[in-house]
Amino acid sequence: MKIKDKKAFVIYLLLTVVLWQLCISLAKIITSPYMMLRDYNNPLFTVTIAKNTGSAFGMFENNPYILAILGAIVILFIVFYVYRYITFNDKIKILFASIFTSGILGNTIERFASGYVTDYIKLTFINFPVFNLYDILISLSVILFVVLTLRDEYIKKRFKKRGN
Repeated sequence: MKIKDKKAFVIYLLLTVVLWQLCISLAKIITSPYMMLRDYNNPLFTVTIAKNTGSAFGMFENNPYILAILGAIVILFIVFYVYRYITFNDKIKILFASIFTSGILGNTIERFASGYVTDYIKLTFINFPVFNLYDILISLSVILFVVLTLRDEYIKKRFKKRGN
């Protein structure tokens, strides 16, 4: 199997590892008992440590290894996709794939290592489950991907109507 674009693949891998390590470092800072954030309630969020053995909204509760295996499969699929189909000109796709992969990688490794994911961000302005930085990366990448896909479809339809 031939790699589509070696430069794109290397950038994807490096960006994924950097984002993953950044989240590890920020999580340690945020959840440290010596940080003011832990005892400081602000209008946006508070730091609350919670062990999550399931996924979003309690799905797959107490089945962390099933989720870890699914996460590993998704990571392999994304790595294969980037390896095979992404070129250096697809910088946005490289970015989204890196953000998505680093989020899944963080949660998957934590599930394999601990049997759970540590969630620690609790929004104070709405009733929402506790989550972590990896969840933010996953959600952000999916939202941005959907928005850009809808934008691209809109542009295609607009040019099609003009006859271009």
